[in-house]
Amino acid sequence: MKKRLIALLTVMTLLSLTACKGDENVFTDVSGNSAVNAPADLGESVTVFDFDMSQYVEVGDYRSLVIDYEPYDLTEEDVDYAYMTFINDYANQVDPANYVTDREVHDGDTVCLNYCGKKDGVEFQGGTAEGYLLKIGSGTFIPGFEEGLIGVMPGEEIDLPLTFPEEYHSEELAGQDVVFTCTVTGIITIDSILATANDNRDEGTDPIETEEDLREMCRQELIEQVRAYDRQNVQSLITQNLSSIVTEKAPFPQELVDAYDALIIKSVNSSAEMYGVDAETLLSYYGYTLDSYIQEYSRPQLMNDAALYVIASENNLLQTDEEFEASLQEYAESYDVTIDDLLSQLTREEYRVYFLEENTLNFLTDLYTVD
Repeated sequence: MKKRLIALLTVMTLLSLTACKGDENVFTDVSGNSAVNAPADLGESVTVFDFDMSQYVEVGDYRSLVIDYEPYDLTEEDVDYAYMTFINDYANQVDPANYVTDREVHDGDTVCLNYCGKKDGVEFQGGTAEGYLLKIGSGTFIPGFEEGLIGVMPGEEIDLPLTFPEEYHSEELAGQDVVFTCTVTGIITIDSILATANDNRDEGTDPIETEEDLREMCRQELIEQVRAYDRQNVQSLITQNLSSIVTEKAPFPQELVDAYDALIIKSVNSSAEMYGVDAETLLSYYGYTLDSYIQEYSRPQLMNDAALYVIASENNLLQTDEEFEASLQEYAESYDVTIDDLLSQLTREEYRVYFLEENTLNFLTDLYTVD
């Protein structure tokens, strides 16, 4: 599918000020924001590639790290929820001109619905919507709602007198009698949903012919997302635990320390801009000053990258120039930008460190494969 993501397990990769030490990856910040109070311009960035990192750090037995992680247990309820999201996503793309309006609603239909809920004749919050897509029989709404729409003709307005369950999460509505005024504007057939799904498939792939095939495709995509979710969690644990087996043999070159300080400040500025405040204000929310934040997070990032460099060197993972250029091109294409666009944000040296981190963490994660 064309970069389709199921919302259930989407993982955001933004800088988190509440993350554990070493979790930040300053080289993934491609915001382009200039750092306030950053060290002077260092020109072409100094990175771990400019020194022999084995002179500065020693890495212990990384193959025997204890990674305590329980893989996500995918359930049928997860699949059901994701499939409903899947169906609605495709149904939203169906042209309303193709809605069926000449027959009554059947169990299992997906309908486009307008509804307004009232308690004692007064609309209640969250009880009104237009153009809502609902699969009849999904159990999305309170008991009696979906069943009450079976047999309704599109365009027909009906009132559904219902009672919210006693255990309903809203205290104001729990156990209360209400009336939903509903109009089905059209029925979205599974054939039209399948046609939309096939329009989104990559060229050369077999068409989806049945709803069962569509559900199985959804299941497989969800399985892949769970695997990615598990891998990302294992990588995070590796990053956290790696520091326990890395020791500093000699002080890092000052120009390298300064370069990492500058990148940390750049990341903080990027996050601050997202929230519409300056860096000092944002950090104050978490009890930091700019200096204390640099002190706490810059050195762990440098130690982490130095350790990954040593591990990469030991396992022939360092990219050749040709491999690096290919990775840079692939990265640009994944964001639909040019290499020049990327290089307006970070230098080639900084991207080289990013790919070092990515490739080495993938190597380490494969040592702790989660199935």
